[in-house]
Amino acid sequence: MTEQIADLVISGGLVVAFDGEQHRYLESGAIAIAGDKILSVGRDFPGPAKRRIDARGQIAIPGQISTHAHIGAHEGPRLLVDGGRREFVRSSFLHFLPQNRVGRPGFLAPQDARASLRYGFASLLRNGVTTVVAFAPAGPRDGELMLETAREFGIRLVWSPVVTGGRYWLEEDGKVSSELDTKAGFQSLEATARFIERLPKTADARVSGLVALDEYYLSTPELRKEAKKVADALGVPFTLHFVEQHREFYETMGQTGLTPVQCLAQEGVLDAGTILAHCVYISTHSAIGYPVEDDIAILGATGVNVAHSPVAFARRGIALESFDRFRRAGVNVALATDTYPLDMFAEMRMASLMNKLADGNFEAGAAADVFRASNLAGASALARPDLGRLQPGAKADIVLVDPRSLSFGANPDPIRALVHLAGPDRVSSVIVDGKVLVEGGRLLVADEEEILAEVTASSQAVWDAHPSHDILGRTVTERFPPSLPLWAE
Repeated sequence: MTEQIADLVISGGLVVAFDGEQHRYLESGAIAIAGDKILSVGRDFPGPAKRRIDARGQIAIPGQISTHAHIGAHEGPRLLVDGGRREFVRSSFLHFLPQNRVGRPGFLAPQDARASLRYGFASLLRNGVTTVVAFAPAGPRDGELMLETAREFGIRLVWSPVVTGGRYWLEEDGKVSSELDTKAGFQSLEATARFIERLPKTADARVSGLVALDEYYLSTPELRKEAKKVADALGVPFTLHFVEQHREFYETMGQTGLTPVQCLAQEGVLDAGTILAHCVYISTHSAIGYPVEDDIAILGATGVNVAHSPVAFARRGIALESFDRFRRAGVNVALATDTYPLDMFAEMRMASLMNKLADGNFEAGAAADVFRASNLAGASALARPDLGRLQPGAKADIVLVDPRSLSFGANPDPIRALVHLAGPDRVSSVIVDGKVLVEGGRLLVADEEEILAEVTASSQAVWDAHPSHDILGRTVTERFPPSLPLWAE
């Protein structure tokens, strides 16, 4: 029998290994990689290897999966922590997203799109995210810039240009209005289907497609049903922003007599192939107060997936109610990095803490559960049983975390420590498809200083141009006052 040769062996560390049913601690374990797959996981790999990494003192975890991300510099959200217009009722994106009705430059018009994307992909990868579901329009060159940048960084990208069934307008009186555009929605759906059909279909392709409908709020039942039908026909996931705005619930009730969840159930778009981004304002949420319908039970019966982004909502003073309730009902809750700094460690920690607060229960949001939500749940949402686990035959997406720091300290349970104490600064190595992309805490595929310099210039250009976008011609600091005044002599 020919002896197997490993391309890479990672040995000596604590491996969070998958036994086919659950994660288990494997002390002083070894992970052998051949090509883009894990060859073996065990106590040792005695065979020959082209390269070995000594991981003693480190923790090997599966590559993290973000099921919803807006990849970029997030110039708008950086202005909105602790502030913004009260009448938007926690819908922070309305501060910068809407187009100006009379043709003023958009908020992001001066942005260097390539610099912003490179910053976003670099952040994800450096923070330990190996697979990301992106929400974005086609952008420059009909989506080619997005694909080129993903390939530059070697990350696993699930994306197609979003389907848009309407738009927001920034009016001359400063108010924001919205309008449906069903014709444009069906046209963009056709374009997205053609985009997906052009993507590589090979099993080892790191870029794959999905049908992403921008919003439930700006779409019709006909568009949602057709988008789901197209996704199923193409064999890809279907996703959409869903009840992330308070008004979505009440306007739907007023128009249909049904909750938004009931509408989606009636439309037949809820199943294991659908990912609902956010899904916050449902019937039983305390900010809604309509307990006569049990939306969570409806969601659970369908086996649908929810992409949970707790950091973005916690910053706006709101929580999913709750991570545990959704899971107990049968909903697959996966974590996502909806806002900067695109950090899954922050999302895990916030998911646990906000669950404890929402339920008033210190045992809620257990570390093991939110950890699984960062890997296995994301893999399930994408129907990818070869992701999110360290197991023979799985894709070789691996993150090494170095706990040797004062911030991490000593802890008898590494997963609790990872969830509640770790941060991206503890990520030492990131491997995607068997390729080492981060090592020694540094990106190998791009220059971090160059990325930071480019995105700093791009972001400053966006903020400097704010007066030309703002109805009243205000500067960024006038529109979003700084936390502290400038020093005055």
